[in-house]
Order: sequence, then C-alpha cells, then structure tokens
Amino acid sequence: MPFTLSHAAAVLPGIRRNGAARGPLVASALVAGSFAPDMTYFAASALPDAMRFGEVTHGPLGVLTVDVVIAAGLVGLWLMVREPLLALLPQHLQARAHAVVRGHAPQDRTRASLALWFWVSAAIGAATHVVWDAFTHFDRWGTRALPVLAESVAGFPLYTYIQYGSSIVALVAMGWFAGSAWKRTSGSTGPVPVPSLGRRGRWAAVALLTLCVLAGTVHRCVRWYAYWGRVDTPLDIIPTACFGAGAGLAAGVVLYGAAVRLRSRRGASQDAAPSREPAGVS
Repeated sequence: MPFTLSHAAAVLPGIRRNGAARGPLVASALVAGSFAPDMTYFAASALPDAMRFGEVTHGPLGVLTVDVVIAAGLVGLWLMVREPLLALLPQHLQARAHAVVRGHAPQDRTRASLALWFWVSAAIGAATHVVWDAFTHFDRWGTRALPVLAESVAGFPLYTYIQYGSSIVALVAMGWFAGSAWKRTSGSTGPVPVPSLGRRGRWAAVALLTLCVLAGTVHRCVRWYAYWGRVDTPLDIIPTACFGAGAGLAAGVVLYGAAVRLRSRRGASQDAAPSREPAGVS
C-alpha cells in the first residue's frame, strides 16, 4: 500500500471542486484510473492467482491498456451504485450529496472525443498510482533509484513510513477537498433520482455491508495466516486485512446496488402499467 483509496488524492489537481475535470479530462476516469492498478489485489480474495497480475497493472504497458479497461469497469459500477448509496443518507442530505458526487460534464462532447479523453484520463490516474507505489514499495524502480529509501529506521525501511504517512496525508487532503466541495454546492430544488428506502431498508443495507466487510477481512486474514503461519508485526497483515475488507465491501455494495436498482425498476414498471377496469353491464 498506500491505501488504495488514498491514491485518488494524486488526481485532485485535475478536478475542480464542483466535480468537473480541468480541460478536456474526465473526472471519473481520473479517479477510477488511480484505483485501477490495485484491483487485481482485491480480486485475489476470490481468485488468489490474480495477485500475480499486479505486475502487469503496475507496469507501463498495463497503465496504457488493462488499467484503462479496469477503470471503465469501475466507472460503470459507480454509476450503478451511486444513487443506491445516496439512499443510505438522511433524506435532507440527499439532494446536496447528489449534486456533489454527480459533478459536471461538458454536454457538447462527441462519443469519439469522450472515449479518447476517458482513455487519457484513466491512464494519467493509473500512472500517478504506479509512480507513487514506486517510491513506497520494496524493490520498485523508485526505491532502487534511491537506495536511501530502503535504509532501516527503528526496525522498518524508510519507504514503509512513507507508505503509511503519505496515505494518511492523502486521506486528510481528500477529506478537505470533499468538505470544500460540500460547502460550495447547493442542493437541487427539483426531485432527486435517489431511491426511497425507509429506516428498515437502511438498517438492512448497513447490516449487509458490515457483514460483507467482516467476512472479506476474516477470509483474507485466515488464508494469509494459513500460508505464513505467524504475524511478526501488525504491518505484516494490515495490507491483507485492507484488501479483504475492500473486496468484501465491493461485493456488498454491488449486491446492494443491484437489488435497489431492480426494486426501483419493478416499482416503476408497476406504476406505468395500465390499470384494468372491471367489466360492467350497461
């Protein structure tokens, strides 16, 4: 690591606080691209051999190819779960939150232009991830170029401190960015396309997501311990726990989002169906 979510901080300079990307870039592709190289590590919860594919996603060719495809998949999933996730918020916050996460996109862009700049944006996001990792991981080109990063400080190599320290700083920066965007955004005065859950539905969703996170964490840690047999320091297992928790959360969010979308679609179909008048005798 740094924690995968922290990687989004590297692309914040390319995104305005109203959600629009700077210039022709695509904001969602920048963010998804910054996550893409690590997705194989989360997938390893279900497919252990996927860990090896991380060498591809963290390489130059992967940044320009497979990482862009992964980013496109992530954006597609985000569009599916965005409104269902907003439904978990108190109703009085939903309109403003929707305005923040929906952002702004130019309307006069052709499909070809959008595809090109999506690719460019996703590749930029993935490149920031790979460069960041290069100076915070063992035996990467960055740590090899700067041997001082491998020197031990209080029992740990210097790059380990940079890993976790930069992750924390990045999370703080992302929190500041989100808070600033929230303050600058006013909620829509019209209807917001957010499903209605109710209190029981919200609690059921929270329970599902919590169980998925716990199951993913336990599964990954048990498998790690079965292989290594011991935990010398917490830093040995923190990345494994994070990948397990993230994989569980992702599975839970997709299940929840799909269920809410299907329920909303069925409700809309029933509302649109013409009512039948009982036959009468005149």
